[in-house]
Amino acid sequence: MKNTLLRRIAVHFTGADISATFRVMHTWRRPEDDVRAVRLETVINGNAKRVTLYRHAPGKWSLMPL
Repeated sequence: MKNTLLRRIAVHFTGADISATFRVMHTWRRPEDDVRAVRLETVINGNAKRVTLYRHAPGKWSLMPL
């Protein structure tokens, strides 16, 4: 399993294990400034945890849209 920056950030904010399975629920992009977003979901102890991460520049992910 690839240990990407996006996975490490999602693990941090959801509290999941690094080997957890993440499902991409939705992706979108703002064409005017190329900000991208991804909505991820994982299940921890039977509870779904979701996080939306925004990419403002290559390698820069954030919980906040700018």
